[in-house]
Amino acid sequence: MLDKLEITNGKLSPDYNKYNDTYTVKVEKDVTSLDINYETTENVKVEIFGNDNLKEGENKIVISINKEDNYEYIYLTAIKESSQTVFSGISDVTTLEIGNTAPVYVAPLIGASCFLIILTLYAMLFTSKKRK
Repeated sequence: MLDKLEITNGKLSPDYNKYNDTYTVKVEKDVTSLDINYETTENVKVEIFGNDNLKEGENKIVISINKEDNYEYIYLTAIKESSQTVFSGISDVTTLEIGNTAPVYVAPLIGASCFLIILTLYAMLFTSKKRK
């Protein structure tokens, strides 16, 4: 069993506990492999599988620990960030005015396509009322 397990280029969750065998590691989009540091006081053979060429999304990594032909495994799921920007939540509200109409409050993080659809419908609504 490993006495210590540390990922220096990612966030291990939950914190290492030698009685737990399943972890998640969040890494930045530019990480291609985990920097794994471990310590053991026993005479064991440690092998790591699946830690090369991490792709976006979930990557499965297995740490195999062999002590006198008794195997134990630690399972890591490395979650690599996407290269695309992902919006998560509303942090600010922007006021947008169209001509002399009342202001529209638009959450900037709802996604560009939703924003454009709402803006277009709003503009069409007030443009058609002005023509009458």
